Amino acid sequence: MSRRPAAERALSVHRHLMRFGHAESLVAPPWVEQGTTVSRVAAQLAGLWSHPGPEGEPLVVEKGLPHARASVLNLIVTVPDAVAAERVVTTMQGLGFRHPSRAIVLVADRAAAGPPLDAAVSVHCNAGRDGGDQVCYDVVVLTVRGKAAEHLSGFVAPLLIHDLPTHVWWPGGPPFGDPVFDQLVEMSDRVIVDGSDFSDLLIGFRRLGSLRRRSGVGDLAWRRLRWWQELTAQFFDAPRFRRYLPNLNGLAIRYAVASGKRAPGRPRRRPDAGDVAPGVSSPLAGPILYAGWIASRLTWRRYRTALPLGPDGLRLVLEGRHEMVDLRLEPVVSAADLPGELISVRLRARGEMGAAEFIIDRTADEATVATNADGMTALLRRVMMEPQTESELLAMDLVTDRHDPTYEAALRAAAIFLDAARPSELS
Repeated sequence: MSRRPAAERALSVHRHLMRFGHAESLVAPPWVEQGTTVSRVAAQLAGLWSHPGPEGEPLVVEKGLPHARASVLNLIVTVPDAVAAERVVTTMQGLGFRHPSRAIVLVADRAAAGPPLDAAVSVHCNAGRDGGDQVCYDVVVLTVRGKAAEHLSGFVAPLLIHDLPTHVWWPGGPPFGDPVFDQLVEMSDRVIVDGSDFSDLLIGFRRLGSLRRRSGVGDLAWRRLRWWQELTAQFFDAPRFRRYLPNLNGLAIRYAVASGKRAPGRPRRRPDAGDVAPGVSSPLAGPILYAGWIASRLTWRRYRTALPLGPDGLRLVLEGRHEMVDLRLEPVVSAADLPGELISVRLRARGEMGAAEFIIDRTADEATVATNADGMTALLRRVMMEPQTESELLAMDLVTDRHDPTYEAALRAAAIFLDAARPSELS
């Protein structure tokens, strides 16, 4: 009885991943072999790029024309289920011409029966942004079963292009502490996750903080904040507003949660402040990282908890440079926004001429930016906040240095805030 669901799962994952073999960018039928070996896969890859170019670079022939391999990195991707498989295919097909890579997609199932290794190899070419030279790269899908799935590094290492950096993208909540996950971390220059996927946000953030000592860490939840960070920074580009920074005394963040869903944080158990059901995104990841970014830039420190995290959000009192800061995160039920999307940000400050307020309000893909300061009427402007696809977010992270000190500081602050926001009876 147990083999049938496992077989159905494997078939579902296979169907999703084979979309690589039907992509418009495919330049030749994919090579697929069941019960194969790593050496066979490596030989197939070498054969695909067997045409040397004038400067010795490997070429692939597409419709009789040679094109150079344009890989700039190795990208290892894990696929635990069909949902992740669909996500990986969609994201990577949009990623190709931005950051062509040798992509190794791993489907590992330690409980599955069958041959230890099945493989599929395909080559894709896309025209560049200007429609010029073709950008070509390869995708390797490895299905590893049984005991072999406990030693993924042995299957992956021979297939890497060894003079290129190696990134690991782990869609879904990563299994921190799992030996297989640790193997891939040790192989990588950078591990990319999405904090919004964590079912236990505090533990996830803490583990990421530890992980950065072994590998660079990227977070797509952090990348989604780019528009908000840029608009916030623009407030204080003007010298007349910059003087308010040391006197900021309030930060209010409103963020979307799904209709009928409690704000994160459940009574009578102790996970973290961003706790949600497994497989469901954590809506607090982006808002708490934004708060951590502001706090770490301005050296705010936690002082006390004014309102533990619950259905109405959370409220902390922080110690600023010259003022105590009131930090509020408020969930807003919204059918128009994805859970976790920021809806508004309000920064308050004291000044020589009274209070000042800096406001960003978003509706759909447009934001209204307002400033009330120096006794002047609010300055209003509207800006577009175009949504970014996961391919674009991943592309942004792939060009980041191995370590991102700004993100790491925000992550530490966010973990401190989450820990401080736990209801006292859960401590």
